[in-house]
Amino acid sequence: MLESRVNNPRQPTKPSGRKGRLSEYGGERRIVTAICYDLVGSTRLLHLLDIEDYQELIVAFQNAAKHAIISHSGVMQLEAGDGGVALFPIELGAKDAASLAIRAGLAIVEGCAGVAREAGRNDLHVRVGIATSVALIQETQEEKGEPVTGAALAIATRLEEIADPDSVFVSEDTRDLAGRSHAFVFEGARTLKGFTVPEKVWRALGHKIDVDRFYAFGSLGGPFIGRESELNTIAACWEKVTAQGGEILLLEGDAGIGKSRLLREVRKMTRDRRSGLYFFQCLPGGHRSTLHPLLNSLMGATSGQDDQLGLSASAVANPFERNGIRDAETIETFAYLLGALGRNQRLADNDPKAIREKAHRAVFRALAALCANGPIVLAVEDIHWIDPTSRDLLAEAARVAHQLPIFLVATSRLGFASDWLDAANPTRLTLLPLDRDETRRAIEARWPEQRQGMLPELYDVIERISGGVPLFIEQICQWVSENVAADTMSLSENVKPSHVSAFEEILDARLNHLGTARDVARAGAVAGSRFTLSLLRELLPGLGKKSLVKAADTLSDSGFLMRIRTRGHIAYGFRHVLIQETIYNGLLRRQRQALHRRLFIAVSQNRQMAAWMDTGTLAEHAERAGFIENAIELYTAAGKESSSRSAMVEARNYLEHAVEICDRFGAGHAIETLQLSALISLGPVLTGLVGLNSPPARKLYEDGVAIARRQPMEEQSRWFPIYWGWWLTGTDFRVMRERALQVRAMQAGTEDPEIKLQVNHCIWAIAFNLGHHREAQDAIKAGLALYDEQSAKTNRTLFGGHDAKVCGLGQLALSLWLTGQSKASDSALSKMVAFVDRISHAPSKAHSLDTEAVSAFYRDDYGRLTEISKRMADFARSHEMQSLSGLSLLFAGWALAHGESLTRGHAMFREGLSLLRSLGVVADLPIYLYMHATLLGQAGNYESALEVTNDAIEKAKETGHAYWLAELYRRRAVLQARGNTTKDPIILDLRSAVDIAERQGAKALLRRARHSMQELGVAGQH
Repeated sequence: MLESRVNNPRQPTKPSGRKGRLSEYGGERRIVTAICYDLVGSTRLLHLLDIEDYQELIVAFQNAAKHAIISHSGVMQLEAGDGGVALFPIELGAKDAASLAIRAGLAIVEGCAGVAREAGRNDLHVRVGIATSVALIQETQEEKGEPVTGAALAIATRLEEIADPDSVFVSEDTRDLAGRSHAFVFEGARTLKGFTVPEKVWRALGHKIDVDRFYAFGSLGGPFIGRESELNTIAACWEKVTAQGGEILLLEGDAGIGKSRLLREVRKMTRDRRSGLYFFQCLPGGHRSTLHPLLNSLMGATSGQDDQLGLSASAVANPFERNGIRDAETIETFAYLLGALGRNQRLADNDPKAIREKAHRAVFRALAALCANGPIVLAVEDIHWIDPTSRDLLAEAARVAHQLPIFLVATSRLGFASDWLDAANPTRLTLLPLDRDETRRAIEARWPEQRQGMLPELYDVIERISGGVPLFIEQICQWVSENVAADTMSLSENVKPSHVSAFEEILDARLNHLGTARDVARAGAVAGSRFTLSLLRELLPGLGKKSLVKAADTLSDSGFLMRIRTRGHIAYGFRHVLIQETIYNGLLRRQRQALHRRLFIAVSQNRQMAAWMDTGTLAEHAERAGFIENAIELYTAAGKESSSRSAMVEARNYLEHAVEICDRFGAGHAIETLQLSALISLGPVLTGLVGLNSPPARKLYEDGVAIARRQPMEEQSRWFPIYWGWWLTGTDFRVMRERALQVRAMQAGTEDPEIKLQVNHCIWAIAFNLGHHREAQDAIKAGLALYDEQSAKTNRTLFGGHDAKVCGLGQLALSLWLTGQSKASDSALSKMVAFVDRISHAPSKAHSLDTEAVSAFYRDDYGRLTEISKRMADFARSHEMQSLSGLSLLFAGWALAHGESLTRGHAMFREGLSLLRSLGVVADLPIYLYMHATLLGQAGNYESALEVTNDAIEKAKETGHAYWLAELYRRRAVLQARGNTTKDPIILDLRSAVDIAERQGAKALLRRARHSMQELGVAGQH
């Protein structure tokens, strides 16, 4: 069960599973495999045995035969006495069906022997025949896979009749389909009853263990036929680039249709007037690998990189500088995004949105530098495999390309959603198959001279097989060229059910002539975007170095592979991705798994063997190998790596896939600990991308807590980050407090000082907002006594994104002021500022500036608030923190409104509040609304001010944000008094303000409420 559950998570679509050619009879031409079996001498046994013994023997045999067929996915068609007939479902794919049928046949022979042993007989034997042919399938019968017309059943019956006892005879077509998975002995050409043409017959010996898939470029040789309209469009785009500015071109089309070939024409067309050509290749499976087109380009252009894992910061800088990009910030940004060794780690302190804006600026600066000496061509191939970060930067490049002399050309397969490029208004060219005349010219251009006499009669069948796809035409013609005996070469349309499967058969036929090279091609298809001879030796341990070199050279000379330039190694890659995919898809799942296992074991033991292979790619190999625990661990590690360089979408993809694998095993499985590790890393990523209080974030932590609670008590502290996130994503402050208390109770037995500190962190953050000042102050003092600066360096990211000591001192300063302890508050605030400046942690500094501003706001210290707001604005600009920028506008506007200009100040305040709301950063919304209402009241707009205050009170009650509630009631009372409201509501609000302040111990707010009572003449009234 494990294999079936984990080996197919993202299996490529099987070409053989595609619809075949519809016939004129309302059905479909499909390849089917049939099996026929029969006991030898059953009539003799009937005369020798008692009728009941005979019946028991036959039933036992038939049960064994049916089990053999059904366990290999066969479908019984007929059971007649001592024999039977079965078909193997069409949806299995031709090769899998043939292989499974042979395995079933061999299992029938084994089952028969087992029944004979049980019965104590040595005269029980069986014959099996298997055949494959094209059959006509009616649309109404397609789900059952039952043929209407086909030779497979008849041939299988005849093969069974001539088979030796206890042997499996198969037809030539069946042997060709299963040749990679089974060993055979040729039994000669036999004339079967009812057939005029002799059939080559093979005896199946047993199942072999073999191979797996991937990568490529394009066919660039031979004359270029057709595409005149497309070339004219390309020429017009290039003229616009040289005359007036950038152009974006998107080439779309199916695999093999000629997109890469058209790119070659772009290169030729622009050669004389461009100052540079920059080519980037997106790779299969690269959708999770951050900036993999740029990374692969740099790896290829950088010397010495094959001897180490990853890139160094200098290795990124060198090719940038060689191409005229010398802006330090641009290079630093790309080095950070690429995860280069020695990169500037301070960038990790920036908000991901800030990193994204910095990256967009870097794109523009880089492009501007590349264009300094004239127009350039920038080509990005196969964007259907692009990763999220590359997609974002490509969209930005397209957006700014019109400002620069850039010809940006991207290619993709049909059906890929590229609407993210629409804003740049690209010119779209959809490449269609060649028409009949163009197809004929393409065939003639590639047809081998020694086969010219055969060409006229083969035009039609080649046109149909190729479907006008240039790569298919090339491969068919090359196949014909390599057939040594022209008189035996046949392209019967009866064995070509669809274009893609035809292509697979053509590649198979070509590979079958290459001996050992066939095995190397299959192993290479598994390895990925590139592979070396040393890696091939691990995948094919039975082959020596000389054999591998010869095979790789043969594949290169035959057009399958291309040599990749690297330092110190000979590396190879497939010339076209369709070739790689087709070879990979042609392998049985068991063969793929075997090769993935060898690769994973070799590379995980020695990462230098495939230094270009990142953690995410290695994780995919582990998953396809069936090494589930390794795969989960590696996907989690890949997510952490992506997160560490602000590639948050890629991080989410990796981590969610790790969790998804775990989910397949259900509750209580041993891998729950791995699932929790993945959730711990995914939590901060998810909250950053979709919001702290978003439903996905809440669900993640709720699911995580449910899993964590199932773990042993002694391990609970290990999963504390899950409990922390569960607390943090509570729907309101009351829920958060309840959860914080539960977390404290669950972690009561822990001796880990960091966990004890962070439990107190939960308590003080919530207690303060609820107005429970004594509880908050006690938690802060208890927590800070456990603070360790070294541990804090790694725990800031996990727990709130800011330093716990900075938070604790700041929260203490605010709480002390509210409870009437001004001097102690000033002391705590000074300690916070000094400490945060010493640790130089940007998010913590932003947190500190916010606290300083709130403290000045409490004190009505407008001069200090102006100075703090300026520091906030400067820090926000230098670290690209939009939320801090919003706060600086909000507090600066508040100070300005109380000083130089109410109108200008209120406008600035509103701008800041609007920005914060757009960012979703309004945890202190009741306070911001209080400020807004106050300014409205100062402008004499009492009605609007009261509406805003009412809204603030409702939100504070709704969320439990209670520590400023006394001030909200007092503000409403003052606004009502100024608006000439009757005294009763004013008295009720002031009374509420006093009661809340007294209950919270908020002496500063109590003084304000009592002062307003005196001022409004309602002191002592109820």
